[in-house]
Amino acid sequence: MVIDIWKGFRKTQVGSAQAWYYPADKTIVLWECFFDGRFHKHPFATDTNMQQLWQSFERYLVQKFPQASTLATPFNDPIAESIDEYHAFLKSLGYSPLVQGAFGKRIHTS
Repeated sequence: MVIDIWKGFRKTQVGSAQAWYYPADKTIVLWECFFDGRFHKHPFATDTNMQQLWQSFERYLVQKFPQASTLATPFNDPIAESIDEYHAFLKSLGYSPLVQGAFGKRIHTS
Protein backbone atom coordinates (compact mmCIF):
# COMPACT_ATOMS: atom_id res chain seq x y z
CA MET A 1 0.00 0.00 0.00
CA VAL A 2 1.34 3.41 -0.98
CA ILE A 3 0.33 6.43 1.05
CA ASP A 4 0.54 9.83 -0.59
CA ILE A 5 1.64 12.06 2.28
CA TRP A 6 1.24 15.19 0.13
CA LYS A 7 -2.45 14.62 -0.55
CA GLY A 8 -4.37 17.56 0.86
CA PHE A 9 -1.25 19.77 1.06
CA ARG A 10 -0.08 22.43 -1.30
CA LYS A 11 3.50 23.47 -1.93
CA THR A 12 4.51 27.01 -1.11
CA GLN A 13 7.85 28.77 -1.10
CA VAL A 14 8.84 29.81 2.41
CA GLY A 15 12.22 31.38 1.69
CA SER A 16 15.27 31.42 -0.51
CA ALA A 17 18.90 30.34 -0.34
CA GLN A 18 21.68 30.81 -2.88
CA ALA A 19 25.41 30.20 -2.72
CA TRP A 20 28.43 29.88 -4.99
CA TYR A 21 31.54 27.76 -4.57
CA TYR A 22 34.90 29.03 -5.84
CA PRO A 23 37.20 25.98 -5.93
CA ALA A 24 40.39 27.94 -6.69
CA ASP A 25 39.84 29.99 -3.51
CA LYS A 26 38.25 27.14 -1.53
CA THR A 27 35.51 29.62 -0.65
CA ILE A 28 31.75 29.24 -0.40
CA VAL A 29 29.86 32.53 -0.74
CA LEU A 30 26.40 32.54 0.81
CA TRP A 31 24.66 35.13 -1.30
CA GLU A 32 21.27 34.85 0.38
CA CYS A 33 19.58 32.66 2.95
CA PHE A 34 16.31 33.80 4.45
CA PHE A 35 12.70 33.01 5.21
CA ASP A 36 10.03 35.10 3.52
CA GLY A 37 8.84 37.99 5.70
CA ARG A 38 5.86 36.14 7.12
CA PHE A 39 8.17 33.44 8.53
CA HIS A 40 10.88 35.48 10.24
CA LYS A 41 11.06 38.04 12.98
CA HIS A 42 13.45 40.83 13.86
CA PRO A 43 16.10 41.07 15.15
CA PHE A 44 17.66 38.18 13.26
CA ALA A 45 20.35 37.58 15.91
CA THR A 46 17.63 36.32 18.27
CA ASP A 47 15.43 34.61 15.64
CA THR A 48 16.26 30.94 16.19
CA ASN A 49 14.46 29.91 13.00
CA MET A 50 16.69 32.17 10.89
CA GLN A 51 19.78 30.97 12.74
CA GLN A 52 18.87 27.32 12.21
CA LEU A 53 18.03 27.88 8.54
CA TRP A 54 21.38 29.57 7.96
CA GLN A 55 23.33 26.92 9.90
CA SER A 56 21.55 24.08 8.07
CA PHE A 57 22.40 25.65 4.72
CA GLU A 58 26.03 26.05 5.86
CA ARG A 59 26.19 22.35 6.84
CA TYR A 60 24.73 21.32 3.48
CA LEU A 61 27.25 23.44 1.57
CA VAL A 62 30.24 22.27 3.61
CA GLN A 63 29.18 18.65 3.03
CA LYS A 64 28.66 19.32 -0.69
CA PHE A 65 32.05 21.08 -1.04
CA PRO A 66 34.37 19.38 1.48
CA GLN A 67 37.51 21.08 0.12
CA ALA A 68 36.18 24.53 1.07
CA SER A 69 38.04 26.31 3.86
CA THR A 70 36.11 29.59 4.09
CA LEU A 71 32.48 30.70 4.23
CA ALA A 72 31.85 34.29 3.14
CA THR A 73 28.79 36.50 2.73
CA PRO A 74 28.05 40.12 1.81
CA PHE A 75 28.20 42.57 4.72
CA ASN A 76 24.62 43.78 4.18
CA ASP A 77 21.24 42.36 3.24
CA PRO A 78 18.15 44.44 2.50
CA ILE A 79 15.91 41.99 4.39
CA ALA A 80 17.42 43.17 7.69
CA GLU A 81 15.94 46.21 9.36
CA SER A 82 19.41 47.77 9.63
CA ILE A 83 23.03 47.04 8.84
CA ASP A 84 23.69 46.80 12.59
CA GLU A 85 21.02 44.11 12.91
CA TYR A 86 22.56 42.15 10.04
CA HIS A 87 26.09 42.44 11.46
CA ALA A 88 24.84 41.23 14.86
CA PHE A 89 23.20 38.27 13.12
CA LEU A 90 26.38 37.36 11.24
CA LYS A 91 28.47 37.71 14.41
CA SER A 92 26.02 35.43 16.27
CA LEU A 93 26.83 32.80 13.63
CA GLY A 94 30.60 33.18 14.06
CA TYR A 95 31.27 35.54 11.15
CA SER A 96 33.56 38.55 11.34
CA PRO A 97 34.68 41.20 8.82
CA LEU A 98 36.75 39.43 6.15
CA VAL A 99 37.47 42.09 3.56
CA GLN A 100 35.72 45.34 2.69
CA GLY A 101 32.11 44.46 1.89
CA ALA A 102 32.20 40.89 3.22
CA PHE A 103 32.03 38.86 6.40
CA GLY A 104 33.48 35.38 6.67
CA LYS A 105 34.64 32.53 8.83
CA ARG A 106 36.95 29.55 8.57
CA ILE A 107 35.36 26.14 8.12
CA HIS A 108 36.27 23.74 10.88
CA THR A 109 36.03 20.13 9.81
CA SER A 110 36.06 17.25 12.23
